[in-house]
Amino acid sequence: MKKLVTLLLALALGFGLKAQCPLNQAVDFTATDCHGTEVHLFDILDGGQYVLIDFFFVNCGPCQQATPKVVESYYAMGCNMHDVFYMEISDRDSDAACQNWCQNYGVEYPTIGGPAGGSGICNTYQIGAFPTVILIAPDRQILINDLWPISNAQTVINALEQHGLQQHDCNTPSYNPQVSITVDQVLETEVTATFTPNADCASYGYMMATEAEIQEWMGIAGLDLPEYLWTYGMPGEGTLANTFTDLTPDTEYVIYAVPADADGNLGEVVQVPVTTTPGGSYEILPDFTGTDIDGNEIHIYDILDGGQWMLIHFFLVDDSYDFMPYLTESYRLFGCNEHDVFYMEVTPNGYDDAARAWAEHYGVQYPTISRTGGANSFVQDIPVGFYPTVMLINPNHEIVVRDIYPIIDTQTIIDAMESEGIEQHPCYEETLTFSMDTVNIVDSQYEINWITVYNNTTEDAIVTNIHDGYEYLAFIIDGEEIYCYEPIEISIPQGESKELGVVCNVVAKGIVSDIVTLTSNLPDASFVVVLEEPWSVDENEASATLYPNPANDFVTLKGENLGTVQVFNTLGQKVDEFEANDSELRINTSGYESGVYVVKTGEKMMKFVVKH
Repeated sequence: MKKLVTLLLALALGFGLKAQCPLNQAVDFTATDCHGTEVHLFDILDGGQYVLIDFFFVNCGPCQQATPKVVESYYAMGCNMHDVFYMEISDRDSDAACQNWCQNYGVEYPTIGGPAGGSGICNTYQIGAFPTVILIAPDRQILINDLWPISNAQTVINALEQHGLQQHDCNTPSYNPQVSITVDQVLETEVTATFTPNADCASYGYMMATEAEIQEWMGIAGLDLPEYLWTYGMPGEGTLANTFTDLTPDTEYVIYAVPADADGNLGEVVQVPVTTTPGGSYEILPDFTGTDIDGNEIHIYDILDGGQWMLIHFFLVDDSYDFMPYLTESYRLFGCNEHDVFYMEVTPNGYDDAARAWAEHYGVQYPTISRTGGANSFVQDIPVGFYPTVMLINPNHEIVVRDIYPIIDTQTIIDAMESEGIEQHPCYEETLTFSMDTVNIVDSQYEINWITVYNNTTEDAIVTNIHDGYEYLAFIIDGEEIYCYEPIEISIPQGESKELGVVCNVVAKGIVSDIVTLTSNLPDASFVVVLEEPWSVDENEASATLYPNPANDFVTLKGENLGTVQVFNTLGQKVDEFEANDSELRINTSGYESGVYVVKTGEKMMKFVVKH
């Protein structure tokens, strides 16, 4: 009958039609079946299944005879849940006609009608006779160009089994137990890893060994790798972290895990190689020059050779880390890159825009180098094997702490730093940035208050002191003591600094207002002023009051003629500005980060603390 139909079609449409698909490789297609489900051929193949396609049309007599047998084989082969995925394609029939066809013949697999894409697919596969049943392998090779004649369901089953496909019960669920391994920390003699099973994995066995050890143990036990891991490995259920100890430094190991389903069927063994860090001498950090997200060039050896330690945080921009607030707080506690240690962070998988968004999100104020600035080559040279990694390097270029882990609080970082002799220099107590503002020095008889003034502008600047009538104030500049009966001018080139010693030869307590005023000849001058000893601007002879202090959600400023009120953070950056129309101003601090702030009204400055 099929050959007769083919002949009749040939007579009607022209000779040369073939009774099979002439292609050897599948052509991808996406279409919607008569029930509204999208079918993408290559997605199915890429998932590891074979695909059986039955090309038909509803008025085709041989199709009507073959379809019940194909449907029976569909149930025998596991109802599209196992090795093979069934579908059928009509070159002409509407969705309504296909739905009626499916109901009459019990077709549960996708049926694609002609207008829904079937016509084009039939033309692409050059189908000239119906039915034509083909089989496509996951590698896209067409293994069967036309399965005919179909005497019964076993005809289809036998053809599929010849290609290694197995029968499966449709009512038996398909399990695919898997377990993943994440390496969390690698030290000289310890490795910490986390094991995470999927939903089909009821339990698993795991261990860590060298390749030679595992081969020896398998030979003694007479078991292959999956059975050996299951029999002699450590048992695991759910997600767990394990630290392997007593390892040999600078040695290649492999972490193994074998998953099992609820019936004890073993899945594929997972292997993750890892090398312990060298013992004895420290690992040397390779040199690197990169550009941070603000366009600043960072040369690592220049920083280390200048005597600073380095703390480098390696991260991925699409991850989130709970310890970031602890890291940024420790940056401020250790001097904001101006003292013993220099902070920076490096991401190999994000470009400048993504890294900038990360830095803004976490309030990072130290250099961030992205893939744009060369981070990818740097992490490969080290290499960095997992993320996040917080590394500490000494001025001799030695990696003294490969990873500060786990960081559970700020004290974790403090302990790691102080164990290496790195001292705290809280920048929020010692560094303020002002623009054309007044700096007030604590009055202490005959004691020298040392000030370092950094010129952060883009030009050379002239800084002047106005003594406001105090005749007992002296400056020590370049070793010379200068009494300030007249304003003193100091030239500070762009990017450089000047150290000043201030002596007040009167006995007084508290704060003497306006003893030292730093101004400049530049309209937008900005200077960082660093004092050797902690200092305060708490009670600047102000007629205003500020409360509560510390503050949480708000702080209230009271005083006469408040006028313009500005709020600066500890880096001297203006975070708020208000126009006070009366004697009281309420400032919302709920959006401020915890830390120290300065309120400036007129020439008065007052300090307050925000604690959330």
